[in-house]
Amino acid sequence: MRKSQASIATLAASALWIGMSLFTATARAQEKPPAGAWVNVTDGVGGEKWGYAGVTTMAAVPDSAEVIAGVSEAGLWISADGGKTWKKLGEKDAEQIRNRPYQIVFDPKDSKVFWVSGSYNGPGVFKTTDAGQTFTPLGKITHVDAIGVDFTDPDRKTLLVGHHEQDRSIEKSSDGGQTWQKIGDKLPEKTNFSNDVIVFDSKTYVVNAAGWKQDGGKQIPFAIFRTEDGGATWAKTSDCGPSGPACVATDGTIYWQTLWGAGLIKSADHGKSWEKLPGPAKANPIEITGGKLVVPIEKQLYVSSDGGKTWEKLGPEVPFKPSGIIFSAKARAIYAWRSTEGKEDGVIVRWELPAP
Repeated sequence: MRKSQASIATLAASALWIGMSLFTATARAQEKPPAGAWVNVTDGVGGEKWGYAGVTTMAAVPDSAEVIAGVSEAGLWISADGGKTWKKLGEKDAEQIRNRPYQIVFDPKDSKVFWVSGSYNGPGVFKTTDAGQTFTPLGKITHVDAIGVDFTDPDRKTLLVGHHEQDRSIEKSSDGGQTWQKIGDKLPEKTNFSNDVIVFDSKTYVVNAAGWKQDGGKQIPFAIFRTEDGGATWAKTSDCGPSGPACVATDGTIYWQTLWGAGLIKSADHGKSWEKLPGPAKANPIEITGGKLVVPIEKQLYVSSDGGKTWEKLGPEVPFKPSGIIFSAKARAIYAWRSTEGKEDGVIVRWELPAP
């Protein structure tokens, strides 16, 4: 009888051990997202404290699997392993990036060289020539949104910026950012905010004029302006009001979102003329492999293979409504992020495109 009881106890213990093992294995399996799902890669980015708006921009390093996240008042952070770990860039610089990052622009000839713009705290434009190990503030310019660089000039001397929520605010540098000259004052009076820029060469630029600015309680009309003489004169080429960094595709076509959910516009002639695209896309798209466009619509990504004329669903639903998306060609992955009032989890997610 005692032997039988001992056997029963042994069997019970074995069953309990097997059950606990199965429970642990199941729990571990549940912790790992299923293949093809969005993965949260927020942990470690931005340090202990974020400023208002949290993650404000991201960029994929060309010809690399690395991605960079700009965090309000916390600088730039880079990941080389798909977002598993993050490292702060320019950490030892005497002049830290502590603004609200807006745009990162890479030199197409050398990805170790890039510029970053930002508003509110500290200098508005920084440049690195060593992949972000060190950053140098350019001039005494502050409170900057967009930045554009003339890449037809091997010396990269001509730079353009637009200031945050300011009308006729465009400034130009002809010496690589050491000094700046206002050229936005040549825009017509009573125009809206000109904070986004596109630079084609040392003389040809396109700027927006859009935002909430009013005059006498009435909304100031939207517009797009273009110059071919370095900003001495400007011609209006559209009544649309685009906003945010435009998508300039590899074939030179410009895709730009217009404010108040008015949809996408497109230019195939460097901003001389614009057409409104049909369909549900309302945000600035990105370009992925094969010249396809991808845009978030609420929580779902959509892809277009015909220049934005038609769209179809791409991948699983994003866990949140993205503030922006980027594409890492080397990793074949799309990253989405959302802005927040401060530090939160679940702010940056990654999705790997299926194999072609």
